[in-house]
Amino acid sequence: MKVSIIEAGGNVAKSLVSMILAQRLMASGDVLQLVEEREPRSYHVLEALRSDLLDSVGVGAEQLELAFGPEGVDGDVVVVTLGIAYSLGLKGDDKKATCSFNLDQVLKYARSIKARGMEPLFVVASEPMEATVELLTRYFPRQKVVGIGSLLDSLRFRKEIALTLGIPRSHVHAMVVGEHGPCMVPLWSSVRILGMSKEDTRETINRLRKGWHYSSSCLVEAWGDVMDLVSRKSPAEISKVFNELPLCVKLFMRPWLAYQMGVDSFFGPAGAVFRLLAALLRGEPFFGPLQAKLEGEFYGIDTVFGVPLVLTINGILGMMEIPLWEEERVVLEVASEGIRRRLKELLPE
Repeated sequence: MKVSIIEAGGNVAKSLVSMILAQRLMASGDVLQLVEEREPRSYHVLEALRSDLLDSVGVGAEQLELAFGPEGVDGDVVVVTLGIAYSLGLKGDDKKATCSFNLDQVLKYARSIKARGMEPLFVVASEPMEATVELLTRYFPRQKVVGIGSLLDSLRFRKEIALTLGIPRSHVHAMVVGEHGPCMVPLWSSVRILGMSKEDTRETINRLRKGWHYSSSCLVEAWGDVMDLVSRKSPAEISKVFNELPLCVKLFMRPWLAYQMGVDSFFGPAGAVFRLLAALLRGEPFFGPLQAKLEGEFYGIDTVFGVPLVLTINGILGMMEIPLWEEERVVLEVASEGIRRRLKELLPE
């Protein structure tokens, strides 16, 4: 199997490559193709990166291939980490410009790969997540395009629960669907805690929620409150107040707050992609929540949406319509409408 990683010199891509090589996931004959733009500096960046990687891990040089520009991409799996780092704190024209630039870069690669008659499996780790998935499905079958946003958000949801309870994240099962953004839907109905009965789990969930019921409008209001907090408080004061927020708000706000304090997020996204690729490189199906273009398979939703699905190297095998609480079903409708509205703004027909 060949895995092409676009913009391999970026932080997410470099972290991902390091994880794959450190865990020795590549069998004989597997290739990691490191892709950058066709310009003089890119050649030196990738050559230096390959040399550094070969110094640190025991793979042959033939398993680390370099490619330059869209025309060089020929992987069975294409990991998209293109574009300018996208922050939840971006607003207005700055946010639109960042989205537009990133989507233009994706479009360039999509057209080149399509023109050569290829249909790889695309794994999107770029922002804007839903718009990138939508754009790629205009050139390739929707079963061949997924985004890692809901997988990353689910890992963060599990982390927040584990941190609050003082237990390992591996002891918590929890899932987030919807948007990788304000219209994410944390599914409290999916929460399972190792060694805890259903009754105790439900009681724990009620305590963790602090009486707070999810809606995208509530998240937007909470976001505004935290932004105001950041502008007026010291880091120590921010941390103290932040820890008192409802868990759902912390799930959404913690990455942005870290960014405001000067810490970019790249290990998390790289780790989410790694989990997916680890299954595929072992020849196994991946089960979990990913962004995909839906046509009614999950509670009638017909837009790009994070849902639990089964994925193989050949694409999406199926989507799982898991049981939900009634309040969660209502929120799905609100979330899907919000995503459709943003897609129309970013990708006019």
